[in-house]
Amino acid sequence: MLSGSSLESDPVLRDLAEISVNALKDLELAKKELKENDFRMQEMNKMANERVQEMTKVNHQLQEKISFVENMTKSIQEKNAHLENELKSVSLEKINYSKLNELLKIDLGKVIKKEKELSIKQIFLEKKIQEQSSDLMRTEKMAMIGQFTSRLAHDIRNPLTKLKISHEILSQAQNLSVMDKIKHQQRITDAIINITHIIEDVLEFVRMSELNLRENTLKNILNASIDNLDIPSSVNVKIEGDDTTILCDNRKLEAVFMNILKNALEAIKNQGYITIKILNNDSNTEIYFEDSGEGISQVVQSKMYEPMFTTKQHGSGLGLAICKMIVEQHGGKLIYKNHPSAFSVILPKTNKTKTIVQ
Repeated sequence: MLSGSSLESDPVLRDLAEISVNALKDLELAKKELKENDFRMQEMNKMANERVQEMTKVNHQLQEKISFVENMTKSIQEKNAHLENELKSVSLEKINYSKLNELLKIDLGKVIKKEKELSIKQIFLEKKIQEQSSDLMRTEKMAMIGQFTSRLAHDIRNPLTKLKISHEILSQAQNLSVMDKIKHQQRITDAIINITHIIEDVLEFVRMSELNLRENTLKNILNASIDNLDIPSSVNVKIEGDDTTILCDNRKLEAVFMNILKNALEAIKNQGYITIKILNNDSNTEIYFEDSGEGISQVVQSKMYEPMFTTKQHGSGLGLAICKMIVEQHGGKLIYKNHPSAFSVILPKTNKTKTIVQ
């Protein structure tokens, strides 16, 4: 081993020693730098791996998207192909529709022509029907006038015959007793009253006058109707229900009620009951006449409102026809119900209609 004095005295050795020391330092530095570079390389390798993984992931996602786009493209192509086929089909249908439309236009032209022909025929037929209807109405009117005149002559002839006989007896017989004279005078009076009633019925039917509307209560009109009739004690007549104020033609409505009551008295043969009920709902007032009679047959019901129809020996056959006309003039209805036998006068409510609660 070289001593210190040898190194100091030998310049070559001294330079070699310095070179060695410097070389060692450089080696240490190189080792340190190599370590640092190795660390950096590891970090860079780690980062590179992470980037590779990230790029792999992105690439995978890209592949999925590319696959999705490819599938979508394929689907769109298929749909386009389907639409093209549909379009071809629609084009064919359009051509067919166009041909059909042309055929329809031709048919429509024929239909319009036929309609015009039918319209002309319809006008001709309507005119013909109108002429025939007018002829029929004239014929029916003449037939009704003939029937009406015949019935009127028959109905007036009976009381006229009685009147004539009684008048001749009173004129020619000198020795009649006072009682016989009174009897024949009464027959003349009854015949005149009967003829007057027939003529009044005819005039009322032929010349239906306008309504003279006034406020009155139903019970007032009903009581007046009852008071004007000769009702025997064997008949029980009662009025039920709340009284009601209505706007009506008192005289005409009274005539309707009297006619219904007269028919009821004849139906029960002046023995039994007649119940009159006043019924109110939101829109109508009903006057219900119920009696203890046997009722009216279906055959008579179907004809009883016809002018000149009657089942009585004495009567114009205009009573119920006039009653129906009067009730309808008031905007109401006259109806009949069997079991029990009952007539109903149904009148519409107005702002003047008021129920009087008893």
